[in-house]
Amino acid sequence: MIWGYIYIALIVTVLVTVLWIGDWECRLSIFTLFTASALSILAVHLSGRYLENANPLLIAFDLLTLAVFVVHALYSRRYWTLPVAALQMITCGTHFAKLSAPTIVANVYAAGQGHWAYVQMAIILVAAIHVRARMREEARAHRP
Repeated sequence: MIWGYIYIALIVTVLVTVLWIGDWECRLSIFTLFTASALSILAVHLSGRYLENANPLLIAFDLLTLAVFVVHALYSRRYWTLPVAALQMITCGTHFAKLSAPTIVANVYAAGQGHWAYVQMAIILVAAIHVRARMREEARAHRP
């Protein structure tokens, strides 16, 4: 349970930081990840079970999140959007693994679900930091 609180604190911290220093692409990605996390918590709460079985609502939310990340990656000119979408695809893949092998232990399934969001947060945060550094560099270049 403590890990859930740590995750929520971390994603809120990253959300605020990226909203403050990032550009629109970083903001779109972190907002998508934050919304997906909130919807995942809602899906687990509404189902009344903690990932013992594949949850159809959770699968739908994760597939929707994958669609948003893939469309963003296809239209973006930045490289970092591709691994974010790929990591979401791995998350969706764990759902299909659970559907095809229902005997997978719930803890393993939960770890496969949550693990990749940390890496996605790190990628988006690093991208926002690079955007901020690039903006500062451009501002220095335009000074007389």
